[in-house]
Amino acid sequence: MKWSPILAALLLLAAACKRPAEEAVALSPQAAKGKAMFSTLCAACHAPSSKLVGPPLSEIAGLYRADPAGIVRWAVTPGRKRADVPPMPSFRGVRESDLADIAQYIIEAGTAAGKQGP
Repeated sequence: MKWSPILAALLLLAAACKRPAEEAVALSPQAAKGKAMFSTLCAACHAPSSKLVGPPLSEIAGLYRADPAGIVRWAVTPGRKRADVPPMPSFRGVRESDLADIAQYIIEAGTAAGKQGP
């Protein structure tokens, strides 16, 4: 099979545009449970070290490292901190224990992302 230069260039471009793979982070059992729920409920707006709609996990971890329950409180009754982005929806319908698992994941993954840099 002969490769055309255009096909080869397209494959290289596609590989360069892919998001870098998330670094493997050793998670506590609680954070590992929270990771799956985070992927479903939160990942559309929050990334490990870059701002999407909401702040990155590294920023959230810096704010709440000593207060994971603060993340749970915010998720249940969010306010508006930034005028340039839509307000976060309430996750009042999610069990508090599940929100605590998500909060632990945010702190552990955000701390790891902060150490890796943007």
